[in-house]
Amino acid sequence: MLLAASALSMQAAKQASALYPFHLTERARANAAKYPWAAKLRTAILNRADYWAKMSDEQLWDMMFGATLLRSHHVWSSGYCPVCRKPVPMYDWKIDPVQHPWKVQCPHCRQLFPKNDFHKFYRSGLDEHGIFQPDRADRSLLYNVEHSSPSDPLRRVGVDDGTGYYDGQHRWYFVGTYLQYGQFENLVMNGIANLAAAYSITGEKQYAHKAAVMLDRVADVWPTFDFATQGLVYERYRYGGGTAGYVTYSIDSAYDVRKLMIAYDQVFEAAREDQELVRFLSSQARRYRLDNSKASFADIQRNIEDRILRHVLAHPEKIRTNYPGTDGALALAKTVLDWPANREEVLKDIGTIVDRSTMVDGLTGEKGLTGYATIAPRYLGQLLEQWSRSDPAFLSDLLKRHPKLRETYRFHYDTWIGFQYYPYSGDCGAFAIRTTDYVAADFHEGDTYNKFETNPATSMYSFFWRLYRATGDRLYMQLMLRANGGKLDGMPYDLYAEDPGQLVRDVRRATARHEAPPRIGNVDKKQWHLAILRSTDPAESSAVWMDYDSVPSFGIRGHIHRDAMNLGLVAKGLDLLPELGYPAVQFGDWHTPQARWHLMTAAHNTVVVDGKDQIGGEGKTTLWLEGKNYRAMRASSANQYNVRQYERTAVMVDIANDDFYVLDVFRVVGGNDHAKFTRSNFSQLTTGGLRLEPAPDYSHKTLMRNFRVHRGAPSGWTADFKIEDRYKYLAPSAEVHLRYTDLTTGADAYTAETWTVRNATSTEQFWIPTLVTRRQSKDALLASTFVAVLEPCGKQSRIRGIRRLKLETEQGAAYGDANVAVEVTLADGRRDVLILADAENPLALTPSLAKNRVMVQKDTGIRTSRDFVFKRLAN
Repeated sequence: MLLAASALSMQAAKQASALYPFHLTERARANAAKYPWAAKLRTAILNRADYWAKMSDEQLWDMMFGATLLRSHHVWSSGYCPVCRKPVPMYDWKIDPVQHPWKVQCPHCRQLFPKNDFHKFYRSGLDEHGIFQPDRADRSLLYNVEHSSPSDPLRRVGVDDGTGYYDGQHRWYFVGTYLQYGQFENLVMNGIANLAAAYSITGEKQYAHKAAVMLDRVADVWPTFDFATQGLVYERYRYGGGTAGYVTYSIDSAYDVRKLMIAYDQVFEAAREDQELVRFLSSQARRYRLDNSKASFADIQRNIEDRILRHVLAHPEKIRTNYPGTDGALALAKTVLDWPANREEVLKDIGTIVDRSTMVDGLTGEKGLTGYATIAPRYLGQLLEQWSRSDPAFLSDLLKRHPKLRETYRFHYDTWIGFQYYPYSGDCGAFAIRTTDYVAADFHEGDTYNKFETNPATSMYSFFWRLYRATGDRLYMQLMLRANGGKLDGMPYDLYAEDPGQLVRDVRRATARHEAPPRIGNVDKKQWHLAILRSTDPAESSAVWMDYDSVPSFGIRGHIHRDAMNLGLVAKGLDLLPELGYPAVQFGDWHTPQARWHLMTAAHNTVVVDGKDQIGGEGKTTLWLEGKNYRAMRASSANQYNVRQYERTAVMVDIANDDFYVLDVFRVVGGNDHAKFTRSNFSQLTTGGLRLEPAPDYSHKTLMRNFRVHRGAPSGWTADFKIEDRYKYLAPSAEVHLRYTDLTTGADAYTAETWTVRNATSTEQFWIPTLVTRRQSKDALLASTFVAVLEPCGKQSRIRGIRRLKLETEQGAAYGDANVAVEVTLADGRRDVLILADAENPLALTPSLAKNRVMVQKDTGIRTSRDFVFKRLAN
């Protein structure tokens, strides 16, 4: 974490806006006058500010409440509506402080809570400083206004005094949740941000005045807030060991303070000259006996800077969040306070942020590919665009000093499969869903802004244009065009843009002959430990991917799953080996069986040793081949279980057009219980070659059921997942299957069902058909080689037959089971022979390939000394 500057109170007083000088306002005016899209954006911003602009100064000042009121992250994280009893978990309560002030609403029965008039109760408890004191409030107001009679048995139902409504068994934090999301985030924070934005694009000082009124009132009470002792997450104080923060918990507080600092910088120059602001705030100071008299703008400036910006610099633990949110906020605070005098210090801080944000293949290393792993590139884009506006050479110089920044915005392009799916590695996504947007940058248009700020302070169109000009890489322009629906109209959605016309001309020229983004091909992100093999069709619509680490030792170790060697498969427009998705935290918190289940090794398409989760560690690719009609990858990570071998090979073999199959070989040496799990999409599962009978559950705290087993299953048994397209991604007539052939020897074959949910806020639960191939031994050093062929197909398979072949030396010595040869006969009679020798050979039980030539069955005529062979034989 960046260290706060020492002797903060001795810093020189801020003299001017650091990041929003008035020439940006002039540029915004000029763009709005010249371009229809800019005029539309200007109108949208002013419309958003209009609600607050119409209020009196007193109304705006009164919006901010004190720290004596509890705030809650949830009404009841795993709860239901007390009236209709339908589930309303997590963030599903509706909050609209404009239409329903001081209320939350059930999304099912539309009932509003609390049932008492809490605002009247709140006003009755205000002390001489304008702060609510519970012991001063009129408790006779605590009754259900819909059942006001003292004799009505429902008089107390749904009543919340700020500490929640308790029915004798459960507690609903109606007011606490409203305060956090409705009053503070929506009314106070959005009011400040929208008013400041309106001033910044128009120069109309009434907007700056009203934003400053609200900023100063927030500053009055800001240091008194401590979410760790005053707020709840999952109905607990200090959840997770101490959720620090101010009004909101620390992750949100980091973005709250960022909004406040940007708004302050935007309105500073207008507020400095606003004598009416001084008159009003000094009057309020006298009326409410505030310590700061607000007798001059210098007093107001000191109030905001000392009690918000410098307080944050002195207490960075209160804005702890996913990287680089904390360090970015600290750098912004220093900039707003003392730029350009501290330019060298700030640029050094930014360099540190970029280094740490890009250290793992251009990212931080935090898992959650479409979620937490996107935080750094999204944040960096906003941060760097703000500084780039004041220094045309800033970004080019930064790229020279930090070359890994060039990888940052390619990562989520390289890992995007057919523009429809991402590998859901770590805490992200939901079962079998698509992601059709590029996730590393938050492009927006019109009046829709990104999640981190309602203030349109930055445009990713402008930032990607800068990246293009600095690197010459057309990909940035192609991603811009794709994000804008393939059209140029409206770009760059940036009122501060220096030359929108030139930007559009550059996009047109860069994409004229290359409108579609470039082919990606096969990629191996060696530091992030994610490898992807792609189909050869023009759209690269299909892929096989492997995540080959669980707990990395490099980068930020956050939001991990115990999922090393997890295999994914996208084909026929569907995710056919989907992740279960983001942990199901809506059943209580992160520590419930449901939430923990999605993190477990057994919840992934990988192998579990001795029923335990992987202990972590990195993996490495030990084979990477791209040949005619095939692509192959092998990864190894024995440290996941401290065993001799934990290695997986996947070979993607073309059949014709977009049809292919996958040969999957997973070798494990160590422990005495190996279980390989395979799950597909929503489907009907049928098997062939098995005689299944009821079996005990796998247990080990897994959420699975309905186990059936064939003990000692024959090599070559089959399964067919007939996919149910529940999300209606395909044409109604489409039929998709995933056909599975298991060639493992000496194994038991199971079918079962796996529990999951629609997403991390839903209570809609699913049971997914599952295959388990399991080998057990009393021997403490069990060696297993799991072999399977997976074929995505339509109604008809393109494969006629699959069999394992015998491997032996020319002298007739047999190779062990870990050395695999498979013959796949295609429907048209062509035969593929694949040899995957055990290159690691940890037990040294088989002849060495270095000394012996391999001979496959005589009818193939293949002899080789390599550890991988693919040969297609004519009909």
